[in-house]
Amino acid sequence: MRKTHALTEAAIELALFAVLFLMALYVPVIGFVAALFLALPFMVFTMRHGLAPAWLLLVAALVVSSLIGSFLSLPMALMFGTVGITVGAMLAKQKNRYLIWLVGALVFLANIVLNYIISIQFFQVDMIRDTLGLVRESFDTAMRMMEAMGQKPPAGMQKQLEQGIELIGYMVPTLFVIAALAIAYVTIMVSLPIMKRLKLPVGTWPPFRELSLPKSVLWIYIMVLVLSMFPFAEGTFPYIAVLNLSYVLQLAMAVQGFSFLYYAAYKKGIAKGVVIAGTVVCLFLPFLLYLVAIFGIIDLGFDLRRRI
Repeated sequence: MRKTHALTEAAIELALFAVLFLMALYVPVIGFVAALFLALPFMVFTMRHGLAPAWLLLVAALVVSSLIGSFLSLPMALMFGTVGITVGAMLAKQKNRYLIWLVGALVFLANIVLNYIISIQFFQVDMIRDTLGLVRESFDTAMRMMEAMGQKPPAGMQKQLEQGIELIGYMVPTLFVIAALAIAYVTIMVSLPIMKRLKLPVGTWPPFRELSLPKSVLWIYIMVLVLSMFPFAEGTFPYIAVLNLSYVLQLAMAVQGFSFLYYAAYKKGIAKGVVIAGTVVCLFLPFLLYLVAIFGIIDLGFDLRRRI
């Protein structure tokens, strides 16, 4: 009876995935929204029936996605399927939601990197390089139009743009990390209300003020700061690796800093509206964001929360 129930539910979840996948591929605008729910059938099925049946459901979903779309649509199905199974398994074990978000983002990141490598190696398509090339061509066209109209382009503008485009090219890994975190968060957030309606034990988000990174992150950050002092040649692997690790870890320190400030505000009884407004201001003022990151470093290293 239980096996029959699992097969029936697998067919239902597969049908739901097929409809969402069809919309994601062929329906403008709505398809983008539908794509955010592609992981949901795998989350629900994994929570109810475990990992082994969920992997079989993923195999069936890959076959269906290749029939609905083409061989090129398989990476999309694989990405949301693996994320759904991972998140569903961790929710079933009642893991911390911040940890679930992080692991979900790592699975997204692995899929994004894999798809990017396959795109370059097998299809000779580098979307990042092509996009940056279009930006460069657009700027060159604008410069020529200004010269044709008798207007001299500002001195140094082209050099600054070239440097900016090169920096973006070097920071692709960081952009991938941010994209993975954003997609994972949105995917989880849109799925949780539905899973609650299905009476699945999804838990709750712990207060943000209780979030604290492992102290090992601070040691890694210090090592990266030391490595950044070495004169690595621009464009080499060590240069790109240190640059990206530096930005990602600065982001992590800023998150730790905001968590500390939220904790301090909670202890001092400061209104949530004031805290949220202050957060928005910090996000738009870089020097304040650096100050928040410093608070995060001090809190992680000296446990400031115990002194409040």
